Amino acid sequence: MPLPVAHALLGASIVAALHQNPTRRGYSISLLAGALIANAADLDFLLVAVFHSKAWHRGFSHSVAFALVICLIFIVVLGKRQFRNAMAFGLAFASHGLLDFLTSKNGGGVELLWPFSQAKLILGLWGLSEVPSKLTRMEILESLALELALFSPLLLATFLLRRSFSLRAYHE
Repeated sequence: MPLPVAHALLGASIVAALHQNPTRRGYSISLLAGALIANAADLDFLLVAVFHSKAWHRGFSHSVAFALVICLIFIVVLGKRQFRNAMAFGLAFASHGLLDFLTSKNGGGVELLWPFSQAKLILGLWGLSEVPSKLTRMEILESLALELALFSPLLLATFLLRRSFSLRAYHE
């Protein structure tokens, strides 16, 4: 289960790759929004607090179906003129459940196929920071360093490539 930084960097990378106009003034705000939206699935912790059950965590909010609903909401709210941005934000949200699915080994998995199945699925390619609440400060710092090393270059490369191609197209 990655720390919020990995989710944020991946969400911002998705928005950087798909944003309609990366040379516009609101681009930085869109990247920040992508980072925040990519962490929104973990708001299910509020349900854990209300219902006093950890079963809510990594449940429906991490599913592909719920991500599709969120994507449709972005499309309706942003409209046809910003369809690509709406898709980018929807995919940033979807990335959370998929990243947890890919990187959880001991954390219990995610309900990726909800509402069709409540099974918590794990692919577990590698464990990033399994159950952070059980890690020491040093282990959390090591996980943070690993996630920054893995996901920061992705965001930087995507950001620079998109800006470069967009500026080149603008000047031609």
